[in-house]
Amino acid sequence: MRELGLDALVLAQPETLTYATGAFPGVAAFWRRAGAAFLVVPGDPQAPLTAIVGDLQADSFRNQSGIADVRSHRIWVETGNFDPALGDGDAAATLVRHDLATGKQARHPRPAQYDLQASLGLLRDCLRENGLTSGTVGLELGFIAARDLALFQEMMPRLRWADASNLVERLRAIKHPGEIGKLRTAAELAQCGVAALLAAIRPAMDAAAMTAIWRDAAMAEAARRKHAASSWAYIAVAGDGFASGGPAQTGDIIKIDVGCIINGYSSDSGRTAVLGNPSPAAVQVFEALHRAFDAGLALLQTGVPLQRAYHAVAASMWDHGYETYGRGHFGHGVGASIWSEEWPFISADATALAEPGMVLAFETPYYIKGLGGFIIEDQILVTETGIEVMAPSPRGLLRISP
Repeated sequence: MRELGLDALVLAQPETLTYATGAFPGVAAFWRRAGAAFLVVPGDPQAPLTAIVGDLQADSFRNQSGIADVRSHRIWVETGNFDPALGDGDAAATLVRHDLATGKQARHPRPAQYDLQASLGLLRDCLRENGLTSGTVGLELGFIAARDLALFQEMMPRLRWADASNLVERLRAIKHPGEIGKLRTAAELAQCGVAALLAAIRPAMDAAAMTAIWRDAAMAEAARRKHAASSWAYIAVAGDGFASGGPAQTGDIIKIDVGCIINGYSSDSGRTAVLGNPSPAAVQVFEALHRAFDAGLALLQTGVPLQRAYHAVAASMWDHGYETYGRGHFGHGVGASIWSEEWPFISADATALAEPGMVLAFETPYYIKGLGGFIIEDQILVTETGIEVMAPSPRGLLRISP
């Protein structure tokens, strides 16, 4: 914040709020719009935090986060509190007495979702209490919709809103032990599913059937470990690697790109299989990708610029004849984003260094019409002394007997 000259930081993105507080920001955040919830971080490190959330979750947010100053705005969900001592057997009268005693208004409809102006009013009051009627406040402008930002500016015209998106990305890229544990478990669940799928693939099976086998096995392992989990999968048979394809025939390449999700944290890993004997061309492509993967992985060490790993992969492919291979990144951070890919990216222009606590999905994919989809992808944890592959398994072309 000091580097950016910020007097305060306002967090608004749901997963950022959970990262910063350890608490669920409320059901209104599912709309992924500004104002459902905020966290105000003053520039003074000794000053307390303030959270602004929907009234349904205010108490639970206070308990989960440990933040004392939690302010709430009305959302669409109506709740009540039935205290028989306040009534004479009439449910309506009993509920209304309690509501009026706690400040609710009669015949006053709630908003259909939530009232952005109301939540911004609470934000404005909080900033004023921190002496900020003017100055520079950081905001995740990569998340805020243009039409919503106009209301920020209208209601707090003397403040300058500076983009803090990259600041937040930098913070979230370093995972704490609890996050690492979720990502490791998710990767292990996905790997259990892959092992079951490889044992079950047969000729004439299509991608939908393979996906069901993988998902059932991964979710069964999650249930065995007593984890609530969900999943995603991009499994493709022959074709171009993106179209599902099938039914599988001898010689078909099968791309398995999968992830499991634990409490919003998504794993990401991938392997390439072949039913029977692969074509010579498929072997050549896979071996080139495997060499390139090894070249890049060797550089993923603490303090090494991520762009070095990118250039090592690209140079390996180019030097082995694939001079037009120009994939934009060879991996990315994983965490609690709405997708399995988040900053930092292992790209040609990456500015980030590998740092202890980063969890990255490192990959060398290639999708080729006429051959199929190829991928080698491991989820890795960067440590002080090297890297840890979170759910290791053989990286070679996985041959399945038809």
